[in-house]
Amino acid sequence: MDHLRLLIPDLFPPQDIAAEVCEGLRLPALEKLLARGRVQAGPAEPMEEWLCAAYAVHAVAPLRAAADGLDTSDGYWLCADPVNLQLHRAQMMLIPDVAATREEAAALCDNLNAHFAGQGMRFFAPHPQRWYLRLQAAPLLATTPLRQAAWQDAKFHQPQGDDVLHWQRVMTEVQMLLYAHAVNQVRQTRGELLIGSLWLWGGGLAETAGRPFDVCGSDGVLSAAFAHISGASQRESVPALLDGKHQRGLWVCEGLRDARLRGDFARWRELVQQVETDCAFLLQALQSGRLRKLTLHVLQADSARDYESTRAAAWKFWRPARSLAEYAV
Repeated sequence: MDHLRLLIPDLFPPQDIAAEVCEGLRLPALEKLLARGRVQAGPAEPMEEWLCAAYAVHAVAPLRAAADGLDTSDGYWLCADPVNLQLHRAQMMLIPDVAATREEAAALCDNLNAHFAGQGMRFFAPHPQRWYLRLQAAPLLATTPLRQAAWQDAKFHQPQGDDVLHWQRVMTEVQMLLYAHAVNQVRQTRGELLIGSLWLWGGGLAETAGRPFDVCGSDGVLSAAFAHISGASQRESVPALLDGKHQRGLWVCEGLRDARLRGDFARWRELVQQVETDCAFLLQALQSGRLRKLTLHVLQADSARDYESTRAAAWKFWRPARSLAEYAV
């Protein structure tokens, strides 16, 4: 393969707990790639923006909706993902990935569509956890991706823009309809999380995605949607990306970001160990010439760094490796 990219949000641990969460982790291959590769720093960039730029599109929602089987050729599309809002002291905690059945999602969307009929908007739920809102006209609204706001105070991530007051009223109605629906009443009696609100984000018009990679893989849904729409071959593991005659590959590690947002550093450690296993394989592939170039794209909340390694760089033994904790941000 000519060039393989690994996109890894939140690979570096928080500075205040770096020593603790990295204690006992043995990461010789990852540490070598970080130490020996050519480093290029850049501005902070959310994973969603990185993927949009790579695939030459401007919005997540129409692309993800198309990957979920919806016809996005008409209208303006927003992700409208079901979430739960919980009051913790003075914070309104945003909880994503609320488990629901297809029947529950369909019933709630039907109710929303009946209420907002004739107002130029329609809700869709092709997947219980991935809902969409189609509008006839584009709103003047700037939104925050769900994964950036998840497990945080929702008040600090609300939409902004000239249409914000209108959409605040709409979302208040949405929340009231969801709360009063029989689906949520039954969920409440069972002790399950309520589908208490919808998180709007990623809005835009449908576009034709580019094909920057001919083979892709990931541990998450969003990057898989981009790969699917672009027509790239998809693989279930990093070693499988190097099988065949593909020249440009991408693997996305979405799980590290989700684990860190949840504060689940036990899971974060497990996933870092998987990154190490993949890096050990890729370091060997570089040294053998099976892979010509490897780039680790490390995205953090306040910075981004690319670590580019070639076969020659992989043999630079004189560059001392540093522990992952020393890259803490």
